[in-house]
Amino acid sequence: MFPVIYWFELSIVLPLFYEINSFGYIIHCIIGTYLLINVVSNYVAVFLTDTSIEGKFLSSELKPNWKFCEICECITPPRSWHCDVCNVCILKRDHHCNFTSCCIGHYNHRYFIVFLFYFTIAATYCSYFNIFYILKYTSFNVIGFLKLLLPLAAFLFGHDVFTLQFHRLLCILTFVALVAGGTILIYHLLNIFNGTVTYERAKNIKDYDLGNKIDNIKQVLGKKWYLTLLTPFIASELPCDGINWDKIKQLSAKAK
Repeated sequence: MFPVIYWFELSIVLPLFYEINSFGYIIHCIIGTYLLINVVSNYVAVFLTDTSIEGKFLSSELKPNWKFCEICECITPPRSWHCDVCNVCILKRDHHCNFTSCCIGHYNHRYFIVFLFYFTIAATYCSYFNIFYILKYTSFNVIGFLKLLLPLAAFLFGHDVFTLQFHRLLCILTFVALVAGGTILIYHLLNIFNGTVTYERAKNIKDYDLGNKIDNIKQVLGKKWYLTLLTPFIASELPCDGINWDKIKQLSAKAK
């Protein structure tokens, strides 16, 4: 749906506000293209980045906070859990993301959160213009509200031409994306600010909270965290390798 929404906003909605090839139109095309590139590239990077224990040199000694995975038949480091869907242990596993069909862990957490960031911005950006599009082509009566609340059902009744109702559907999907993306983004940002993953938050485990939001952000986005927000193609070294967490745990204890 990303390229479909991109086409809809630039080809159908924006010409209502700006003449095609005008300065304002070109500026919004540049902004829209930049948002699309970041949404898609970070999305792709999420499932192309391997964040499992496969190929990693792990200890053969059962150290404190390490555990033995009977399925993987190896000792796994702290913050690693086995995913039944991926069928492998994930380093600093946060959750299994059904939207990307892979686990979010130590090495792709950065791309996931930046994807959500740009996804929410793009949905907000589109929804702003879509409001005016809906106001122009939708009457505010019972039938009009039904067309917005039940866009698919409206196809069956044939109150409007297929194209117009399809455009309304895209507007509704964009708004739903804004609500869903924004809610998930806030939830995971709070986890990052507090130095936790989803499991640790549920169990109230704060062993890796460095006590400073910037330091906690670096644990996910890396040392060049401010540049990762620009593009996923910038390398940003993580302070931890996802295996040895003793130093982070000691810094957390010191901060407390």
